[in-house]
Amino acid sequence: MDDFENVSKLVNQTGASYEEARYAYEACGKDMLSAAIMLEKAHSKDGAQYSTSSGAKGSCESRDSGSGMDYHEAWNKARSSFRRNSRAAAGCAGDFFRKLSRNYVKVTGSREYFNIPIIAAAAIILLFWSIAVPAFIISLFCGINYTFTGPDFSKDFVFGFERSRQSSYESAQYTYTQSAENADNGFFTKK
Repeated sequence: MDDFENVSKLVNQTGASYEEARYAYEACGKDMLSAAIMLEKAHSKDGAQYSTSSGAKGSCESRDSGSGMDYHEAWNKARSSFRRNSRAAAGCAGDFFRKLSRNYVKVTGSREYFNIPIIAAAAIILLFWSIAVPAFIISLFCGINYTFTGPDFSKDFVFGFERSRQSSYESAQYTYTQSAENADNGFFTKK
C-alpha cells in the first residue's frame, strides 16, 4: 500500500483532516496503529466525539522515533520552525535585492556611456533577452567594457576584452611579483 492510501484510511477511521492524518502518519514513522491512536487522542483532547479505550497518551509511540511528543506540541513546533525559516529566507532575499539595487554596472568604451543599477540591467536582460544577449556579445568585440562597481565590490570587476597595446610580432614577457595587498597571492606584471 502506498502512503496516500494509508493516510486516506487514517482520515476515514479517525475523522481527522487529511493534513493532520498525513502529519501523524509521518511523525509515527508510517506506523498506522500509532498514528491512529495519536489522532484519536488529539481529537479527544479537543472535545471531539472520539475517545480511546486503550488509554493512549495521544503521542506517537513509534518504534522508530521514540520521542513520545504530543501531536499539538509537535504541530506548533513545526509551525514556529516554518515561520522562523520563512522570515530568515525573506530577510536573505531582501538583502540580495538591496545589494542589487545599490551596486551598478558601468558601461565604458572610449568614454563612459552610462551607469545602471544591477537589478535594472538584469531586468532588461530578462525582458528583452533576444535582443540584449546578442547586443551584449557584439559589444564585447567592439571594445565595450562592463564594470561592476559599488559598495559591495572591494575592487572593480571588469567584464570585457582589453585591446593589445603592443604590436603583434612582439612577445610579452611576464615576471612574478608579490602583491602588496595579499602577500600570499601574486600577480603577473609586464616587464
